[in-house]
Amino acid sequence: MKSTGIVRRLDDLGRLVIPKEIRKQYRLKEGDSIEFYIDQDRIIIQKYDLLSRHVEEIKIMCETLTAMFEDTVLFMQDEMLASHGKTISEGFAKKCKVHRITHFEQQAVYENDPALYNGVLYPVVAYGDWYGAFVVLYDKRELSESELAAVEAFAKVLTRQQEQ
Repeated sequence: MKSTGIVRRLDDLGRLVIPKEIRKQYRLKEGDSIEFYIDQDRIIIQKYDLLSRHVEEIKIMCETLTAMFEDTVLFMQDEMLASHGKTISEGFAKKCKVHRITHFEQQAVYENDPALYNGVLYPVVAYGDWYGAFVVLYDKRELSESELAAVEAFAKVLTRQQEQ
């Protein structure tokens, strides 16, 4: 752990202001949840991620859908949970933060990869907050209604888990 050199005082209500530079670096926004950990004489603050409890389930969902479709299925979050070892382009990552099912055509998905992809985004949204999205990339063929329904079902399962 490294020191930032920043010292803050608690106010009379016990509140602590997290400096803007740190909030920006760790993508903390107003309303984000944070967790407190205690380690001997240290208090550790960590951004709370509801989906972090479901990382293994999400990986299994992506692998299952990839095997079913014979196309690539990713899960997008603030960081990539299942990216098959490739880096997602920043522009594409921003486009994934939608609150409704969205189809896209001829999009650059990976950094340093000139290939353009067609696909569909299935967001995981609970109480109006975006938590992530399943991204199905397909090449030559359109996905069938049953394939689209399978992805939507997985997205709804994750949404329900966030709402509980």
